[in-house]
Amino acid sequence: MQQALRLIMVASFWFILSGISDTMQTPPSTDSEPLGRPVSVKISGPLIHEPSGFEFPESYDSFSRSLILRYDTAGLDMSVHYNDKWAGCKLATTFYVYPTPRTSGTGAPPDMTPSVQEGWLEEQIQNSKYAIKHYHPSLQSLTTGTTTTPTADGNLNGRLLTFREAGTFSEQRVFVYKTIWFLKYRFTYPESCRTEAASRIQSLLSQLPWATGS
Repeated sequence: MQQALRLIMVASFWFILSGISDTMQTPPSTDSEPLGRPVSVKISGPLIHEPSGFEFPESYDSFSRSLILRYDTAGLDMSVHYNDKWAGCKLATTFYVYPTPRTSGTGAPPDMTPSVQEGWLEEQIQNSKYAIKHYHPSLQSLTTGTTTTPTADGNLNGRLLTFREAGTFSEQRVFVYKTIWFLKYRFTYPESCRTEAASRIQSLLSQLPWATGS
């Protein structure tokens, strides 16, 4: 189910990428194509997402890396999955890193970038809403809002989507990082331990590569 949801997101992203005009900033590479299905990456030790330089260790505190998926030929678009089996509050976490739409950075007025990035985030949220409604027909209370995440340069503003289903609570947060990368987080945990989960999520976010500058 999660892979099917991600494939819808990937297909939508590449459709957007191919249709946007070349009026802003260039992505890391254009020599990549989406895969028909995600490929599992087997690696011991830290994972280096080479296009960005981000490093994902095998563990963060009580979180253990459980899965790495690659969605395109060049390895620009990847997800890293962690599980935290803290007794009474199991927290499943996924971090996605993938390029923003291809842009060129030439001819755009200085105030255009923030509005365009807001458009990118809105597109991501709408795609997620469509996919979640499709694959989670019994969901409850699908809501959207704003959120922040720590980076080495200060807090980064982004968009938030949450929903409930069968006693679980899910969050999806998406950000544009330095105009080049989408960062997306997904957290799923029992609704009964939201306070505990929120505290552990905040601690985890402070250790991520874009938060520490590593």
